[in-house]
Amino acid sequence: MADFDDSFDPDLGAACNRLAAWVEPLPEGAVIDPSSQLTERDLALILRRLYATRHAEQIEPQPAPAAPRRADRASVPITAKG
Repeated sequence: MADFDDSFDPDLGAACNRLAAWVEPLPEGAVIDPSSQLTERDLALILRRLYATRHAEQIEPQPAPAAPRRADRASVPITAKG
């Protein structure tokens, strides 16, 4: 299984490494949780997808939108003439 040490999120990478170490020795197709039918294949699929996409969407912090600029003079409401 993949090594997640170079993950964008070190805590997630460490957790994924622990999960991979736990999943790898399981027999293929073993049921992990009978009530949800979660299997070894499900966990392996999740880990493979995380590995494949871990750098795909590294979201860089976006600056906060600039506050609207105040007009130098008071604005005058436009009214309809009737």
